[in-house]
Amino acid sequence: MKTRKATEKDLNKLVFLSKKMTEFHSDIDPYYNIYTKYENEEEFFTDQLKKKNFLYIVTENEKREIVAFASAKIISIPKTRAPKIGVLIENFVLKEYRGKGIGLAHLNYRMEWFKKNKVKYVEMTVDARNKKALSLWKKQGFENYQIKLKKNL
Repeated sequence: MKTRKATEKDLNKLVFLSKKMTEFHSDIDPYYNIYTKYENEEEFFTDQLKKKNFLYIVTENEKREIVAFASAKIISIPKTRAPKIGVLIENFVLKEYRGKGIGLAHLNYRMEWFKKNKVKYVEMTVDARNKKALSLWKKQGFENYQIKLKKNL
C-alpha cells in the first residue's frame, strides 16, 4: 500500500470514494445525505486540491488502484496570535481494505503535514455512533473536548 498526496488526476476516484463515504455515514444517520447535494463535485474537489491550506491524500493498493482517501486543513485566525489549528476532515477506506493500517497511515501523513506547517493543535469531528473510528482516534491520543448536537426541524 502506498499513501501519497492526491492530484487532479485522482479526481474521479475522489468523487467516487466521497460518495461511498456518504453512503457509509448515511447508514448511521440519513442526515448525512445533505452531503450529496453538490452542484458540481468535480469542481468542488478541483478547488479544494488547489488550496494551500488543504491536503488530500490517497492510498493505492498493489495494483495502483486508489482504495482510500483522507483530507485535512489548516485554520489560522487573522490578526491574532492564536496558533494554527489542524483539522482532520475526511478519512475513508473501502470496506475490503479496512483493518490494514490505512487509517493510521492517513493520520501519520497528515500529522507530518501539520508539523511541517507549524500547527499547534489538531481537532476533528467523529460521529459518536461510529465506534471503530472513535476507538482508533482515542488510541492515537485524541480526547473529547466538545459535544456537537443537532436537531431536525
